[in-house]
Amino acid sequence: MLAILAAACAGDDDGVEPPTRETSTASSTTPTRSASADPGKAFRELAFPADLVDGQAIGKPDAPIALTVFEDFQCPFCLRFTLLHEPVIIQEYVRTGKVRFEFKHFPILGEESGAAAVAATCAADQGLFWALHKRLFLVELEAGQLTAEKLNVGRFSAANLQRYASEEGVEPGAFGACLTSQAAADKVTAQLREAAALGLRGTPSFLINGEPVTRPPTTPGEWRSFLEEQIKASR
Repeated sequence: MLAILAAACAGDDDGVEPPTRETSTASSTTPTRSASADPGKAFRELAFPADLVDGQAIGKPDAPIALTVFEDFQCPFCLRFTLLHEPVIIQEYVRTGKVRFEFKHFPILGEESGAAAVAATCAADQGLFWALHKRLFLVELEAGQLTAEKLNVGRFSAANLQRYASEEGVEPGAFGACLTSQAAADKVTAQLREAAALGLRGTPSFLINGEPVTRPPTTPGEWRSFLEEQIKASR
């Protein structure tokens, strides 16, 4: 039901060694090996503030900065961004009302990427996008996707997606029906088309207030500096 685009999963230099693969020019750099013993610790401990959740977005509607990220749940570089940078953005900028953070689907790595995107869209219909978002990325972390990329090997099979969602509190009947619905597929396809229209070439890709970020930050410190500059410029 989804038209999967041909694009690359692009890396950054945030201290976790990614798998070797061809990357786009959007955010490709040489990674380092200074990873912490548990790169998922901050993300595991992250609590998404329920009062700020709005579907696939989180944050105050009137925040001066809207940061949009286009991701693929199978992409190891999306996993790195989510583990190491998303907690900083949520805790320091979303919670404080400075940034509204939005996730958009760019499933470019095969059938299970599309299936995971549809599943997350269905969870969003029940107000549980961020719970399933967290679960799907942790599934990838625990499977070793940071250092040994494997695609379309059953992690995001229909049965597994239903199990993950149910364990995160999604009502299974409505979720199961949604997984095979054209409406859910159309929502994901619309985001794919948006990415294509913007000229995005890899994942993760970022927008600030609707404009593509050509050289995304690559460390937590760089993200802080970048966002502070954007906030200052918006005043």
